[in-house]
Formats: sequence, C-alpha cells, structure tokens
Amino acid sequence: MIQDSAARRPTTLRKFALALWLGLWPFLAALHLYPIRDTFLRGLIVGVFFALWAGALGLFWKRRKVRWTCGAIVFLIAAIFLIPGRDASAGETRAQYTQALRAYTGAPYVWGGETRRGIDCSGLLRRALMDANVRQSLHSGNPRPLRRAVALWWHDCSAKAMRDEYRGWTQRLFTTPNLNDLDYSRLQPGDIAVTTGGQHCLAYLGQKTWIEADPSALVGDKVIEVTVPSKNAWFSTPMHILRWREMENS
Repeated sequence: MIQDSAARRPTTLRKFALALWLGLWPFLAALHLYPIRDTFLRGLIVGVFFALWAGALGLFWKRRKVRWTCGAIVFLIAAIFLIPGRDASAGETRAQYTQALRAYTGAPYVWGGETRRGIDCSGLLRRALMDANVRQSLHSGNPRPLRRAVALWWHDCSAKAMRDEYRGWTQRLFTTPNLNDLDYSRLQPGDIAVTTGGQHCLAYLGQKTWIEADPSALVGDKVIEVTVPSKNAWFSTPMHILRWREMENS
C-alpha cells in the first residue's frame, strides 16, 4: 500500500506540473494582449517565458526535438547578445521608423500603452523604433538593431525622459516657440518634438506632417497624423526638437 502511494506520487506531481505549465501559455498570451507595460509586467513576461522554457525541458526531456528546440533558443539569444553586429544606416533607420509610426495611425490612446491595442505618446515613439530595429535585424541578419529594440523595450522612458536625453538615446537640437512656425528645413523625418514641460511628444513624418498619440477627446483619443498649420493645441506650444542618436548621419 505504501509502495503504491509512493509510486503514484511522481505521477501526481508530474500532472500538477504539466497543468501549471499549460496554464502559463494563456497567461503569457494575456500579458501579450494587455497594452500597458511597466517594469513589473516586463519582468513578469520574462519570468513566464523562462518558466515555460525550463518547464519544457523538465517535462519533455526525453523528447529529442524539445531538447534541440530549447537549446536552439539559448543559442539564438546568446548570438543576439554576443555577436557584435554593425550600426544600421541612419537613412534606412529613418525610413523604417516613419513607416513603423504610420502603422499605428488610428490606434486607441491608452496611457502607459505601447501596442496597437492601446498606446500613449511616448509609447508610440519608442514602439515604432523597436519595430524599425527588429525589421532591420530580420532583413539583414544584423543583431545590433535587435539589441537596441530589446533595450528600448526593457528601459521604459516618458516624454520627459526623452526631452532629457535619457540613456543618451536622444539628442536635443533646438527649441521652437511652436510647431506651426517652425523652419522645417531644419528637420528630418524621424525627428521628435517634446513639450518644454515634458508632458507630450510627437514624431515628424516629413512634408510638414507629424504623428502623435493624442489624449485629446477632440480627436477621439487615438493616434493621428497632423499637417501644419494646425489648430491642434500642441502645435502652438513651445517644443524641444530632438533626434534619435541612431538616426544621426555618421
């Protein structure tokens, strides 16, 4: 009787572990679908991913394909962070960035969001740059832009932080009394504008057109494109003009 109980115990534990592992998949999906990101949620996403990886090894170790897949994941992550790579062309980054920004047009405004299901002003500018860097890495096999995308994802930054050149990612160019009367010959697509108080930020698409995740009820709380001159309140507000350092011409 005691031997039967001891024999059943590993089976019971394995069933429990398998049920827990399977339950992590919808939890990870829910985290992915939730538009808001903060330090805790980012850490939780990484932790759940690691638990799924470790659980796959522990539960399915006897399956060669699982071992190879888990090993390949480790190899890929190591390659991304250890292979030096090279800087991408500033012009190509700028083009990919403006294209990525436009992909969010119409997305709902959600404070703290950084996905198409909801995004805020700084989330838009950062997420589009992540997308642009990931796209460049996939197209060229260059891991350096992908590392930048990971850093942008992990280190959140507000409009105020961008204004203050957080982590050296942005460089302040000049200050303008407003965007309507700005000398647009001084700008390049991909440049960003941040209110001097750090409350809001926008990105320049070219042709005197800006894109922003606007929290104003007047435009329906969404990502919009605005061409100057505009009666939008942000366009009569003093702004710092900045540029992502990776878009500087070498």
